[in-house]
Amino acid sequence: MLALLGISAYRVAFGKATAGIGIQEQTIGNTKLWVLPNPSGLNAHFPPRKLAEVYQELRLFVDLLK
Repeated sequence: MLALLGISAYRVAFGKATAGIGIQEQTIGNTKLWVLPNPSGLNAHFPPRKLAEVYQELRLFVDLLK
């Protein structure tokens, strides 16, 4: 699992203009990709409570892979 911070950065770097937060269909070899919102305080779309929720989703997913 590779977690990437910043949906905009992911969209540009991987050429996926419509990508959303969470697990992606695209992989790098066998590595699954999970996109997270940028945790910057300037990111008004994801206040602290919402950030905690999406980061918790990743943790739960990773725990299921164990």
